[in-house]
Parts: sequence; structure tokens; C-alpha cells
Amino acid sequence: MTRPPGRLALAALAVLLLSACGDGRTRSGAAALVGDQQITVEALRQVVERGLSDPQAAQQLGADRAAFQQQTLSRLINRILLEDAAREAGVQVSEDDVDEQIERFVAEVGGREALDMQAAQGGIQPQDLPRFVRDIVLEDELASQLTEDVVVSPEQLQELYEENIAQFDQVRSRHILVADEATARMLLEQVRADPSRFGALAAQFSTDTSNKDDGGELGFAGRGQFVPEFEQVLFSAQPGTFEVANTQFGWHVIGVAERQTTTLEEATPQLRRAALQEQRQTVTLDVLRETAERLDITVNPRFGRWDAENVSVVAAPDPNGVLSPAPGTGPDDVPEGLIPDGQPPAPPPAAE
Repeated sequence: MTRPPGRLALAALAVLLLSACGDGRTRSGAAALVGDQQITVEALRQVVERGLSDPQAAQQLGADRAAFQQQTLSRLINRILLEDAAREAGVQVSEDDVDEQIERFVAEVGGREALDMQAAQGGIQPQDLPRFVRDIVLEDELASQLTEDVVVSPEQLQELYEENIAQFDQVRSRHILVADEATARMLLEQVRADPSRFGALAAQFSTDTSNKDDGGELGFAGRGQFVPEFEQVLFSAQPGTFEVANTQFGWHVIGVAERQTTTLEEATPQLRRAALQEQRQTVTLDVLRETAERLDITVNPRFGRWDAENVSVVAAPDPNGVLSPAPGTGPDDVPEGLIPDGQPPAPPPAAE
């Protein structure tokens, strides 16, 4: 099977907040209906509480509890959509696939303890990790099947190259920042006469405290990372030369150390991977949209409303609005709490 790249998969793990949900039909109310499946209010409450049980997660995610609750409910719904879409496409993953991906995560972050800590900070308890990794692997396998015949054209590669030229044309530079032109011109003469003195002069004269003690080193940078006046001088100068530029910060003596330009041919493998990844994301999102439309999703307005375009739960403009039941159900069949009567019920109390 095709394996997801480590960094991309790990990023996916970071955003897959705890999303376990109960499949049982309870009478405590539904947070959402996805086809004939129910995500109960109690299941959602437990997920949110567990997601905020880690102190760092509580600090980062708990500040806006409503938003976190909507995000969590989105994950719960999308899990059902993913399972259904994969089943329709005949895509399956095994326990060995999941175990192999976990081992890749372990190797990337530097050990199981580090992985467990990152998972907890994202709201995933260690015992729940295999289930969440399964979601990642399943989505990757589905994307691979959906895009197995996709070909990236030369025109697409050229367009991507031009859009990202800043990362393929970079200059390493250093500078000395002073307040007036006279000082800048004086320093320019000195570094042109003896380039080896640049670092010492930066330490003595530069007002840029962030790098003066490092010889004024700015490292590699592409276009768009400096103010226009600085950038114009930087990218028009030849490596090994020194120039002066005036910006809103003052006068700069700029030393251009080297320039790295990656050609389209050299960048093609990287660009092709990026284009394919974008295609995978686009196609997968389209399939999830189609699956959501087919199953029909009903969200309790107490928790938000369903945004079909972005396949997520968002804040409801009218939390008191009446919710239409899913197709095939009547008012008597909708679980208690799904259609609020008057004011929406208060959120359940947080666990002690």
C-alpha cells in the first residue's frame, strides 16, 4: 500500500483531535445525525472533556470552548463520512498498516513517550492512538485510490514553479544598520576595502540588536521577505559585493554572500509531489462533500450548523432555529434534545 509521507501524516495526526463517538441510540439527545447514525450529546461532551484533560490542551484549546466543541463535532462527523466513503470505494486498512504508521510517528518524534505527549496535548489519550492513526491511514489510502490516474502536466509544474519562485531563488546576506547615510557610506568603503572586517564593524556600529553580534547575518531569504527597498538592492547585487540601501528602518550596508537558484528541472520532483498532494486533498474533500450530501447531515443548533462547502460544523447564526429531521424520520423519531423547544438547553456541566 502507498504510505503517507511522515511529516504530512504527523501534521494530520496533530489536527485529528480526539474524536471517539458512541454508536448507541440513547435518549439523552443527539448532537448530530449522519444518515442513520447518531452522535449523542453525551458522547460529544465526553470527547470534549477528554480533549481538554491535558493541561496544555486545556490552555490552547479551552479558551474558546464553543469553537473547540464545533471542531470536535466536525471530526466526529467526518469520521463517519470517511468510513462510508472508504467502504463505497472498497478501501480497507489492516492493524499492521496502523502499527507501521505508529512506528513511523515514533521514529519521527524521537520515541513513544514523545509521541504520547504530543497526542495528549492534541486531546488524544495513548490508548486511543491506534484508532486515530487508523483514520489517517484510511484517508491516505482513499486519496491514493482516488488519484491513482492523476498526471501532473508540464504547464502545472511551470505554474507552480512561478508561484513559488521565492523558495527557488534565495540570497544569503548580512547587513549593518545605521541611522544616517554618511555613516553607511563610510562603512561601505571600509568593507569594500577589507571584506573580512564586516563582522567586526557590524558588532561595533549596527543598531540591529537581533544579529549584530552574529556579524549582521540574515541567512537565506527569498523575495517578499524584506521591505521593497532592501529587496531591490539585495536581488540586483552580485554575490561577493556590497551595497547601501535606505529603508524605513535606516541605512543598511548590505553584503551579498551567495545566491541559490533552483531550476524548474531541479525543482520538478518537489513540485510534482506538491501538486499531487494538492490533488489528493481536493479530490478527497469532494468525495466527503458528496458523501455528506448523500447521507444528509443534521446538526443540533445548540452546537452550530453544518457548512456543506467546508464539510464542518460552524457557529449557528440562530441557535433557536428549528432543525429539520433527517430524511425518513418524523418528529417523534428525532432523539430528545435534537429539536430545541424555545431556548437551547444549557451545555452539560464540565466533569470534575
